[in-house]
Amino acid sequence: IQGLVLLVCMAPPPLVAPTEALDPVREAASFRLPDGFEARLVASEPEISKPMNLAWDDRGRLWVTDTLEYPYPAKPGTKPRDTLRILSDFDPVTGKARKVETFADGLNIPIGLLPLPSGKTTRCIVYHINQVLLLEDSDGDGVADKRETLLEGYGSADTHGMTNSFTWAHDGSIHATHGFANDSKVKDRDGTILSMQSGHTYRFRPDGKGLELWTRGQVNPFGMARDDAGRLFTADCHSRPLYSLIRGSCYPSFGKPHDGLGFGPEMCPHDHGSTGIAGCCWIPAGFWNAKDPEQLLIGNVVTSKVNRDDIAWQGASPKAIETPDLVVSNDLWFRPVDLKLGPDGAVYVADFYNRIIGHYEVPLTHPGRDRHRGRIWRIAPKGTPAPMPDLGAGTDVGTL
Repeated sequence: IQGLVLLVCMAPPPLVAPTEALDPVREAASFRLPDGFEARLVASEPEISKPMNLAWDDRGRLWVTDTLEYPYPAKPGTKPRDTLRILSDFDPVTGKARKVETFADGLNIPIGLLPLPSGKTTRCIVYHINQVLLLEDSDGDGVADKRETLLEGYGSADTHGMTNSFTWAHDGSIHATHGFANDSKVKDRDGTILSMQSGHTYRFRPDGKGLELWTRGQVNPFGMARDDAGRLFTADCHSRPLYSLIRGSCYPSFGKPHDGLGFGPEMCPHDHGSTGIAGCCWIPAGFWNAKDPEQLLIGNVVTSKVNRDDIAWQGASPKAIETPDLVVSNDLWFRPVDLKLGPDGAVYVADFYNRIIGHYEVPLTHPGRDRHRGRIWRIAPKGTPAPMPDLGAGTDVGTL
């Protein structure tokens, strides 16, 4: 009997959750958090749809790409229904966004995004099948009225493996991931062409030039974080959940050889019980607790958890040490796909809330796929102030 109980406990979560959807209040009650932590709802349907990527700007506003179209792109000749939204005016007690604005609509499964520094106009870089766009609000009404193509030529045959997680580097360039099963010949505004197939990372400048390969391999990287020293980390589905990126390195992928020099060093020997890892968030040492080392958080959409690893350095090489999870949910619809550390000291979690998360494992036509529910959660020690600092107040940083 004990052996049977053990096997049941170790069984993987079902590919289709047998439970029904919960409202945000009941979902929040399903979370198990470390002592002293709490989860607060920031936004939910109908104000947002399915959130994919999050990003903060220097005014303390949270940007989110959300989708109704996924997993199928909008058909040619029809207007896509996906949006880019800005959340602001956070309640100082609850942390809820009291203002949710649509900066741009008509987008087609927009994943990666990055708001640019405040200047005379509000601008944001966003991926939209099959290009990276620069969106600008030139008249100050809160809605993008100009669109420029910065990069183009991305493959989109696999909509769960497209480019995402735009991340600033210390030199002002933008790093990004390229996902599984897509063939891309990306062209920048200088005419440089970069060919990528499946997992890669690359970088470009905010003006759409300087396109350059950074690393090869990984299977389906989705989520990138940078530490204070400028080192980059990614989360990857279907291989190891975490990688420390070394420029020019090659990492394991499905059936692909290394570059003759061997694969880049392995950082995380365990898999957190899942091949569905999404989102990556770096936490400085001593951030919440003076005794804590630096940590990496990853969203585990299969097990409905936010996993946590301590980082132990061996010379210049980091090792991930598994530590108790930040969030464990009894609601199997909880699907944390992106994580961002806010300027208020809380972690913000994009919850793709869905009965089904598998892209290949469950038919895309399965009627159980939810298209409308989505939540953003704020996870922090109790008493963490919610007001957002305006990092750009009184400063005109000009334009990039």
